[in-house]
Amino acid sequence: MKYFVLSAALALSACAASSPRWSASTWNGLPDRTVAGGGYSFFAAPVEGQGFKLKFSVKTDGSFGVASAPNEDALLEAARAAAPEGCSLLAFERTPDGGAVADYDCD
Repeated sequence: MKYFVLSAALALSACAASSPRWSASTWNGLPDRTVAGGGYSFFAAPVEGQGFKLKFSVKTDGSFGVASAPNEDALLEAARAAAPEGCSLLAFERTPDGGAVADYDCD
């Protein structure tokens, strides 16, 4: 029984140690990626030096054929989908380019 308790404690501590610990360097090291939301594709990239934030820009094929700027629901859907493991969306604000900057709370 003593060995079972010891092995369970070791397994639990290994799980706790493997959870992500976010710092400025690990956040800024996140790769840029494409995130879909509400019928749009967004380019999501870390905002360097501003905490746990991602910048969302409407992704185009280069011809700038986006008929209209995405609405709040599309941006909110993409911002929630882009949240890294251990992070939750706090807020986002629109930017003049039709995108947004999303702020996250990360453990």
